[in-house]
Amino acid sequence: MDKNIEFNKILNEKLDLDSEPVAIKFFNNLDEIPDGIEKIPDKKRHCEMVRDASYGKKFYASSNEQACKGGSAALGLEDFPEKLKSGETYYKLGRFKDLETSKRTVDSLSVIKDKHLGIIYAPLKEAEFVPDIIVILTSPVVGMKIAQSIVYSSGEKVSPSFAGIQSICGDVVSGPYMTGKTNMSLGCSGSRKYADIKDNELAIGINYNNLNEIVDNLNVI
Repeated sequence: MDKNIEFNKILNEKLDLDSEPVAIKFFNNLDEIPDGIEKIPDKKRHCEMVRDASYGKKFYASSNEQACKGGSAALGLEDFPEKLKSGETYYKLGRFKDLETSKRTVDSLSVIKDKHLGIIYAPLKEAEFVPDIIVILTSPVVGMKIAQSIVYSSGEKVSPSFAGIQSICGDVVSGPYMTGKTNMSLGCSGSRKYADIKDNELAIGINYNNLNEIVDNLNVI
């Protein structure tokens, strides 16, 4: 799509990105997948898939190809395993002082309620579809510029929401999908370990409906 190519060009020019903005598209029927996009050959975590797409790969995945079931559930591809839903998993990992605190955080995570068959991942410049979410893995200074582009029109402060768990799935895909707003996340232990989210990187999730305004504002601020 010409619009995606233009958006990608401006984002790279104005933000000096080190990797490609990633287009995320939920689908419920295999007929929605554009020609030339194949199923990912191996099981991987969603955060790894986003990283792969940021390096130029394009593919689709259902819940069967999602190695991290917490991430897959946050994305609305399947139900949460009981131990994750109860908070037991994160409590046993030492993330919380007690099970009650873990459960309270899990209950507050961004989780898409409506189930989808799968997700298409592609570099924005190669996305021959209308994405739902754009994910950018980048530096804090880029996060600042994105925030400035939002404030330029709205006059409202940007309020990132994250908990240090389920970052690339819940924080920057499910959250923006449900709220219609941009969110930023400092990542989580899983994404930094498995998806090579570097110490100097954060993640930004932009609802595609807001991308045109953000790009327009980046051209003038």
